[in-house]
Amino acid sequence: SKARSNLAEMEDLFYDLGSFAVDDPSMEGMSLQETIKAVKPNILIGLSGVGGLFTDEVLTTMNENCATPPVIFPLSNPTSRSECTAEQAQRCTGGRAIFASGSPFPHCEVDGKILSSSQCNNRSGLPFETELQAGDIIASSQCNNRYIFPGLALGAALGQTGVVTNAMINRAAEALVELIDEDDLTRRATFPEKADIREISCHLACRTFEQAVEEGIKPANKQMLEAYQHGGEEELREYIYSKMWYPDYRPLVYLPPGKGE
Repeated sequence: SKARSNLAEMEDLFYDLGSFAVDDPSMEGMSLQETIKAVKPNILIGLSGVGGLFTDEVLTTMNENCATPPVIFPLSNPTSRSECTAEQAQRCTGGRAIFASGSPFPHCEVDGKILSSSQCNNRSGLPFETELQAGDIIASSQCNNRYIFPGLALGAALGQTGVVTNAMINRAAEALVELIDEDDLTRRATFPEKADIREISCHLACRTFEQAVEEGIKPANKQMLEAYQHGGEEELREYIYSKMWYPDYRPLVYLPPGKGE
């Protein structure tokens, strides 16, 4: 923060910045490990593009200074740029970490427990996304924007809001968390494992549109606005579902010329 004397002014560009950025130059020059010891954070997010930045020492220090399960998100990709691996994070935290990464990683074993790496909705067909066995713990997830972007874009485009504000993006992210149930939390999954992608997109689109209206934005889609004003969230969801594209086609049977006439 030493070189950022304009944190207050930056609030206009970064939603709720004051909750995350502190004007405290006393820690300038500290290493990452020293900063963790001083601040004792419960979440570590990697957006550096520097592979291996979260060393064993950094991750162990994170675990030692965090009473709750530490949240480790090395989001840089490709894999070579990831700040740490799933195995590394779980090994250094004794299998306690809530982990999500920007790159896929295989399952890992800690103290005899298999910690499964899930991608997207834990469906088959993607790397490292095998069928889960009884006793597996979903503690590692690939952080994928397939959840946020469709719903956020749907709410803004369908509503014709004309702008996507920082608050609308934040609201979409918060809406995704609303779909995580107790089973997901027990398995330490970072994304809703049971919700269908259409349900997720509709829920996020609904919250995005609501936020736009709360901010005083006047949506050009008057029909969508009327649905929301008339029937609240329920009618808004019905409208959003009605505008989704479904790949349903009539079955076609080829008949040679003259046949069936």
